[in-house]
Amino acid sequence: MPNQDTYWHEHIHNIMPELEIESYELHQEGLVNDVLIVNNEWVIRFTKTDWGKALMESEGQLMRYLQSRVSLSIPLPVSMLDGVLVYHHLKGEPFLRQIWVQAEEPQQQLIANQLGQFLRELHGVPTQDLDWDIPLTLAPVTRETWLDIHDRVIEKVYPLLLPHQCDWIESLFEAALSQVDYFDFEPVLIHGDLAPYHILYSPAERRLNAVIDFGVAGLGDPATDLGSLINCYGETLVAKIAAEYPAFNNFLPRARFYAQAIELQWVLLGLESEEWYWFTSHLGGARDIHEN
Repeated sequence: MPNQDTYWHEHIHNIMPELEIESYELHQEGLVNDVLIVNNEWVIRFTKTDWGKALMESEGQLMRYLQSRVSLSIPLPVSMLDGVLVYHHLKGEPFLRQIWVQAEEPQQQLIANQLGQFLRELHGVPTQDLDWDIPLTLAPVTRETWLDIHDRVIEKVYPLLLPHQCDWIESLFEAALSQVDYFDFEPVLIHGDLAPYHILYSPAERRLNAVIDFGVAGLGDPATDLGSLINCYGETLVAKIAAEYPAFNNFLPRARFYAQAIELQWVLLGLESEEWYWFTSHLGGARDIHEN
């Protein structure tokens, strides 16, 4: 059995034979892909499963299609092989909530404008006349999906909770599931996972630089992307995007639901997959929600 360096060096050279490897970072925490960052210049992603190959092919098509249609940088695939995706490493650090909280108001507004413009562009991308099919997002956005998640939460998560936590969950789901049309929406292209590690910030320029990882992107509910931002940064950020994304108010009720329910979704995933680190995947969020 070769050691890890030999193993990954061989994988890299199978894809990029002429590349002189000076350094690499390996990230294996994702559900679908192993990720190598080589020489701090290249990103090479390897799917872990056969079904992940179809996701990767769709993601590569989407990222190429979006290149000239969104204002923030996104990865541009330079090579798409069977279960392997290669693109230039986009610079920046994860856009953590601390960065947002510590920023002065003008800088906060600049960042909010960048996010608002990106969402307006992404959600407004024309999709009806393409000669290839954009998939449905993997993010849960339908009433049927959330009914199923609710049932599984009752069965598998409730035994681990205190009574007041179960009451909170019932109140959260009752408000959404009691309305038959609550999850009705016009499908648009969404990112589906706008977490801090998928939004890159440039400390030198004090602004956002890129959005990465479109692995669960597809046609879905625009409120999903807003819910992710509320969960990570709070409504203090989302309220500031109005200048560039005035439609956000139309989606706020569902976005607030998604912002809270996502934590249950990942706990459930951890229980069902026995990948225990998913229990802690949403520690450190904000989720300040302004009730009407």
